[in-house]
Amino acid sequence: MHLKLSIQYDGTDFVGSQLQPKGRTVQGELETALARLAGEPVRVALAGRTDSGAHAWGQVASLDFPQRARLETPAKVQKALNGLLPGDVAVTSAQIAPAMFHARFSARKRAYRYLIWNAQAPLPLLRLYSLHVRQRLDIEAMQAAASLLVGTHDMAALAGSGMGVPVDDESDKPSTVRTVQLARLQRLDGAASFWAWNAPEPVSGTHEEGLLALDLVANAFLPQMIRTIVGTLLEVGVRKRTVESIEDLLESRDRANAGPTARPQGLCLLWVEY
Repeated sequence: MHLKLSIQYDGTDFVGSQLQPKGRTVQGELETALARLAGEPVRVALAGRTDSGAHAWGQVASLDFPQRARLETPAKVQKALNGLLPGDVAVTSAQIAPAMFHARFSARKRAYRYLIWNAQAPLPLLRLYSLHVRQRLDIEAMQAAASLLVGTHDMAALAGSGMGVPVDDESDKPSTVRTVQLARLQRLDGAASFWAWNAPEPVSGTHEEGLLALDLVANAFLPQMIRTIVGTLLEVGVRKRTVESIEDLLESRDRANAGPTARPQGLCLLWVEY
């Protein structure tokens, strides 16, 4: 069976989603559980990479599962997998996929959310799922700066892993051009689900403090791109850089000109569109 799985996980105790030489990964947990069910190695492809500490509400995996007695349907594979997986990762749905379906290469859009708790006092129960920022932020300026990211741009200045470091010969580097369909910063109602895509905004009061969500939708993302965007927009929010400087930043293609990389705990992969 060629399967498409929807995966949800709390990334706190993972070193990332993809297999790595050392440390616990989401892919590693999935492949270990699948191998126990199949009696042989089963390789998993994931729709998107998430860093150590980052989470997923709607990660997608594709895989080929061999014929096995009592595991002849996606629902039975899902149930068996969830019986073996640890409590911080689960398969939320399973279905037969076309033979050519690939979780990563077939994806058209990916949506991520980054949560910011903007208040003087910390919120301990949200500390593993948001970035605490004490300074008062210019939300309107951050929203205007985020809107400048929409469109097709060379995002090298916002890329980590050396992809945003200028070199004399750029021909050997992979493309850093990405198309961003949505970049919005909104306040979330405290009573709403943190991961609800269309979560309502607060309807009353001044809301100088509270929960902020940066939502980004793109065809694909570069390493640390979202976390660098967050760090850069926060500099706009505290008036360390202007809204207009974002255009110059993109044109520079130099990671040194962007803001710091925000911590990963506030980041969550919400959904993938095919």
